[in-house]
Amino acid sequence: MRNTIEAFSKQFFGAKYEGARKSLLAAVILFIAVHATGFQVAIAPFVLYLTSTFFPAGVMWQVLTGRQHMETMQGMFMLPFDNRGFVFAYVLVLGAHTLITKTLPIWALFFAVASWSAEEIAIAVLCGCMACAATAAGYRMCRKGHAVLALLWAACILSAILLVRRWGVVLAMATINSLVAMLYLSFADAYDFCNTAVAKKAAWHTGHSGSMFVYLLRYLLANKSYLVNTAGLGAIACFLPLLFGEFGGLNMFPIGLAILCLNTPICTLLSCDPDLEQAIRMLPEQAGRFCRQYCLFVFAINCIVASIYLCSWQIINGNTGFIHAITLFLFALQSAILSVALEWIHPIRGWKTESDLWHHPRKYVVPLILLMFAALVGAWELSLWIWSAALFTECGICLYTTRPARNGKRESCRNDSRKT
Repeated sequence: MRNTIEAFSKQFFGAKYEGARKSLLAAVILFIAVHATGFQVAIAPFVLYLTSTFFPAGVMWQVLTGRQHMETMQGMFMLPFDNRGFVFAYVLVLGAHTLITKTLPIWALFFAVASWSAEEIAIAVLCGCMACAATAAGYRMCRKGHAVLALLWAACILSAILLVRRWGVVLAMATINSLVAMLYLSFADAYDFCNTAVAKKAAWHTGHSGSMFVYLLRYLLANKSYLVNTAGLGAIACFLPLLFGEFGGLNMFPIGLAILCLNTPICTLLSCDPDLEQAIRMLPEQAGRFCRQYCLFVFAINCIVASIYLCSWQIINGNTGFIHAITLFLFALQSAILSVALEWIHPIRGWKTESDLWHHPRKYVVPLILLMFAALVGAWELSLWIWSAALFTECGICLYTTRPARNGKRESCRNDSRKT
């Protein structure tokens, strides 16, 4: 079991565990920086318990359903191993990776802005550990066809935290669920966590030039996590107008559009597939073709989500018109251009799991830029038309730089390749 833990730890944290050290350092810096500001808020303990339970559960689920580490698991299956030790080592390392690299910064932020007792901190950590173990057990239930049982289990945990709101009940709930999850995992088979369909998918090749937009659409439909994330943004778009309205004379409608551009999975298609990126960069004239179609694809997704937000705004707040439609169009197009340019110029490297990819700090660059645009548009309406002219020029530059090569240039390239 020790060798298995070491092998998985190097896979997820790096050969010298540099991932854990960087996360610990980032959490310490975040805590000191926020605490030094003196900013304090009153946070109910159940909010800390709820975050400590369901945030690690979501990250753990992403890692369990990812495909990056499946090849490592299949390689380890070729060696003799103890079934129970393998399962516990796998869940232990995944849980440690989830808590240290993803949840620890969230805890640092909570602990910096509010005062907590030692009991509350201990219960929060226990809830995080329970969430990782219960998520692994729930994943096996879903693989065995018992998804309803896993959902009922999650509903019971949510009810205990939200309805009772007593630290003693939460402590007992976390302890009991941890023991139940460990007992259930003790009977698990190591192969239950290896999804061969995810590890290697069938690839179809044709001799005809296909549509890149159709390929991207099929890619979206083939990855359920991408669809779930997009559907989640659509659900958020339905409720955002309840929070936003006229606030001190500032139009809050653009703020919601900027927030809804945070669709990480569809903005990291090259980063998550290095083979696809290498093929596109090596083949002639594919860069411009891919970037144009990719930008159109992201723009279409942004428009769908933003249209839901616009309809919800009309139902709740009313008074929507031509200006709102123009604003929607500008935010969707600007987000698509910036996201594709960032993905092409600065793809994410060195990630270990899909969770590392989706929680990379780069995901906040485009939304922060759009939030600044939203604040400007909300305060000064004339800036909307200035931005329209600038965006029109930006589109022209992008189309010119990604234009296909001329016939003469193509022939010269062919002649040079024949000479070589």
